[in-house]
Amino acid sequence: MSEDASLRAAAYEQGRIFQAERDIQITEHHHHGAEIPSASATGPASVRVALSPPLRAALRDREELREELLASVGSGGGVHVLHGFGGCGKTAVARWLFDRTASSRVALWVDASRESQLRAGMLAVAADRGASPEEVRAAQEGRRAAADLVWQRLDDSPEPWLLVLDNADDPKPLRDGWLRTSARGTVLVTSRQADDPAWRGVRARMHRVDVLPVAEAAELLHDLAPGDHQPEATLRLAERLGCHPLALTLAGGFLSQQLLESWTVEEYLERLGEDPVALLDRGAGLESGARERLSRTWQLSLDALAQRGLPEALGVLRLLACLAPAPVPVALLAPSAVLAVGAPGLPAERIEAGLRGLLSASLADLIEVPGYGGRGPVRCVTAHGLLLETVAAGVPRQQRAELFAAVARLVNRAVPQTGEVGNTRLVEPHLLTLLKARSTAGQVVDAARRVRDAHDSAGQWADALPFAAGVVEATAQEGKARGIDKVADLMALGRIIVMMGDFAGAEPIIEEALDAATAWAEESPLLLAQAQVQAVVLYGRRGRSADALKFGAQAYETRQRLLGPTHADTAEAIHLQVESHFHLGNFGEAVQLAQRLVDLLPRLHGQRSDEVAALALLNCAAAMREALIAARGPQALVDDAVRALSWDQVWELSRETVRTYVAHFGPSHPLTATARHNFAVVCWERGDKEAAIGEIRAVVDFRTSVLGEHHPFTIQATADLARMMGLNGDMERASSLAARAHADALRLLGADHFITRLCRDALRPAERVSWAELRRRNASENDRRPHGPGAEGHPQEQP
Repeated sequence: MSEDASLRAAAYEQGRIFQAERDIQITEHHHHGAEIPSASATGPASVRVALSPPLRAALRDREELREELLASVGSGGGVHVLHGFGGCGKTAVARWLFDRTASSRVALWVDASRESQLRAGMLAVAADRGASPEEVRAAQEGRRAAADLVWQRLDDSPEPWLLVLDNADDPKPLRDGWLRTSARGTVLVTSRQADDPAWRGVRARMHRVDVLPVAEAAELLHDLAPGDHQPEATLRLAERLGCHPLALTLAGGFLSQQLLESWTVEEYLERLGEDPVALLDRGAGLESGARERLSRTWQLSLDALAQRGLPEALGVLRLLACLAPAPVPVALLAPSAVLAVGAPGLPAERIEAGLRGLLSASLADLIEVPGYGGRGPVRCVTAHGLLLETVAAGVPRQQRAELFAAVARLVNRAVPQTGEVGNTRLVEPHLLTLLKARSTAGQVVDAARRVRDAHDSAGQWADALPFAAGVVEATAQEGKARGIDKVADLMALGRIIVMMGDFAGAEPIIEEALDAATAWAEESPLLLAQAQVQAVVLYGRRGRSADALKFGAQAYETRQRLLGPTHADTAEAIHLQVESHFHLGNFGEAVQLAQRLVDLLPRLHGQRSDEVAALALLNCAAAMREALIAARGPQALVDDAVRALSWDQVWELSRETVRTYVAHFGPSHPLTATARHNFAVVCWERGDKEAAIGEIRAVVDFRTSVLGEHHPFTIQATADLARMMGLNGDMERASSLAARAHADALRLLGADHFITRLCRDALRPAERVSWAELRRRNASENDRRPHGPGAEGHPQEQP
């Protein structure tokens, strides 16, 4: 070996070299430190060209960020870090800034994804800024501090510059002096790391790059795949992809480059449900790298975390992937909770470390969600839906069932046996996801029932509906929808649909429950009585008052015989008969039954005694009110019980009813609005017009905000408000209200519906027909109508 040849050897990282010279004199050379390429190692072909794919379309959104970056480049100096989730467009923003400034200053681009590439690229920057080959060679061989050379040349640069350090997802090498500030230029770093000593050391300005707003996401799709696509479908696709820029780019690339087929956006959306990640990756180019494929871009971050000693990050992400793409309360991930359910492959003591790793790599975020009902904020973890889908698809088959079962137990533990709705709000999306999954539905059905019942009791029927429907479907799939549970679940679902105003939709469900309960009549007669009560409520709103009265009498007979006359459930059957009687125009019977019931209320017992007492008071007050209105008719046959009534008496009972509802249900419960509606009508009939209009207007406003303007109860209250305003002389506004209510009722309920007739009558307040007369006519006609599938019903809310 010649002397020249022997001295060309080099050591890397922790390597050692033994050199023999002449008389077998051995010299041992140690090298401690980072990798140093040999003198002959090659750097990047250019640092004056952006090493990222060209932008496929114009950038959408990011205007404020782009303006700030441009201004910073113009003023010179400082370090800016673009951080965020993989595929959210950090490099795209950097590429835009690079192209925008290249004509006015020196624009330099370095690939910082690996330490060796960072080192080679930065030394090439030094050479570009005037370093001699000898200086660069000395830095390569470790005879000169490489980072000092680079920044000396950048500081001495005659031209201002922009330096982009792209994909610095592992910022550790930057801490060795490669990241500094200079008065001659601006540094822009892209990284998935949201927090690192490297950023703090140079006081970097941090800029989070997130998913796009939905409108801009849809525009990006249109830019990438122009054509005759339906705007609504494009918007749905953007939402389905979570407005994730890389996913949008891949979808747009696929739709624009099809050769053998030509899918519409709707067809693409449909196929996306089969295997979203695989389909999206088909939009990548043939030479696309890992960062340009959805299946790989996030795996890069997970691999990096594993190399840093955080393999548990994948376990935490798999646990999150079993849940809904919604905020997850950190309490749900508490080590004690995870330990109790035995999540596979996830040591409880390493959960926090794994979660911190996800947060640092921007694979998850820690946010605060406002607590329900004025409670304090709740710390939650979030992750992008597509990431969760990707991770879920990668769970080994042998672990999948065990993992989902553990998560189901975890969510079950988070739903209290009793309590307010607010305690479960943030868990509910995850419970619903597990309820819809066939593998876990049976494990969470009891928790779903508890949430359903809590929302039902609070009058939050729209929130209760998915759980009620999910329970019925889940038990049917599991083969457990038999007997008492089936009837109870069907009744709960039917009741909730009734309260949401879809009376026709509730009818087949409640009638199925009634049929199932009839089969259990001998073994459980009280179950049949409960199904009959549900039928009474439904048929009363459908206008089938005779059927309602029949089932109410049957339920009363069973409950009176088995529970006694003073049980709350018996009283419930009585007050429903009161309602049926006055809907049929049987005011004498209704008043007599109501007075008997009022006398009975103080002696009620049973679990629901307070609730039934409130409901009974309202029906009694309404029966007396309608009887007094009907007694004004020119041909009215006034019963002795009605003749003994006075408006002062009914007004006092109605006011007491409102107080009782507020005390039991609360002032903001939808049922309390029903008591206030009744009180408004009584005030009007008693002559207190201002109080009546103020009260009914408040009811309309409340129902509009809580139930929606198209709910039958809201429409009816609006018609009553229009009637009162018209009779009070405010014809212009009354006509507008009545016309709107009538149009809604006609469209939603049909021309013959009782509420539609009430709205029609409100259009002609001078020709006013009493509420009682309208109901009497409706009941008379309805009870002559055929009923069954397809028969049109007539819901009515008891004001």
